[in-house]
Amino acid sequence: MPQSRSPESSDADPLPVVVHLNARVQPAHRGEIYEEPLQAAFDRYVPGCEVVGGGSELDPTDGARSCDIEVELRGDRDRALTVLVTALEHFGAPVGSSYAVDEDAPVPFGRTHGVALSLDGTSLPTDVYATNDVNELIDGLAAELGDSATLQSWWEGPERTSLYFYGEDPARIRAVLEAAPERWPLAERSRVEDLT
Repeated sequence: MPQSRSPESSDADPLPVVVHLNARVQPAHRGEIYEEPLQAAFDRYVPGCEVVGGGSELDPTDGARSCDIEVELRGDRDRALTVLVTALEHFGAPVGSSYAVDEDAPVPFGRTHGVALSLDGTSLPTDVYATNDVNELIDGLAAELGDSATLQSWWEGPERTSLYFYGEDPARIRAVLEAAPERWPLAERSRVEDLT
């Protein structure tokens, strides 16, 4: 009896897929964290598949709300979709992400959870802003979080600067961020927000 084969897309007729990432990443970070590494994974495991576009939903006050990536799959559809999901989850795709093929219902995926630290950018004493470097705060948080979370992006708004951390243990991330005001003056009056 002949074995069934996965549907394939020819080079002339690629299969378009829209990936929705429940990630608050600026366009440049979307490229660095997701699009470029995904293309490298395609090139290695399913040559011919391509990242062909992307976009971010931006709010003028809060920055990026989520983002999309457009891909075209060629060859073995099931293998290509497996590479797509496996790669994006490896790169930190959050829970609440999904992909959609043609008119099919979105398929959920994602494994990390996002937690934001929103810093007060206007009402702290002037000397706090003058004598403290936000990069030292970021480096300190990254060192404390270690491999448990990654700073995927940030947003500098008119009144607050938000740092977006993603990892598989949101309670651990939240605990570190909530304790930040005890160690860094720039984190005074900060807010911690769950993103996923």
